[in-house]
Amino acid sequence: MEEALEWASNHWGLCAFILAAFVQFTPAIKFNPLTWFGNLFLGGIKKEIQGVQSTVDENEKDRIRWEVLDFANACRNGIRHTKDEFQHIITLKGKYETLLKKTGDKNGVFDAEYRYILDLYKERQEKNDFL
Repeated sequence: MEEALEWASNHWGLCAFILAAFVQFTPAIKFNPLTWFGNLFLGGIKKEIQGVQSTVDENEKDRIRWEVLDFANACRNGIRHTKDEFQHIITLKGKYETLLKKTGDKNGVFDAEYRYILDLYKERQEKNDFL
């Protein structure tokens, strides 16, 4: 027992950390030392991850935009598409809107081309003449 007390007195900082990590002194104190130390040591990594996620979101937004605009251009040039291809583009619109909200951006040309695609889709549905 004396050895344990001697070790604890020689390593009082570690003992205090362990005690603070697992014991809540009062419910009014909203301090979690593990979270604090985690943020201290991992804060830079979190910022890097956010930067990478932002870049991924921008690239995905650009990819979707390009795919929808290319689809509209193909339609304007007389290339026929299947119902599934139209539905894929319609699904991409929702993903694009989510990314726009996340990045705080707006669109312009995309909306006009998407309306054209929807009008063409409705026309194809009425005539039932998909590819």
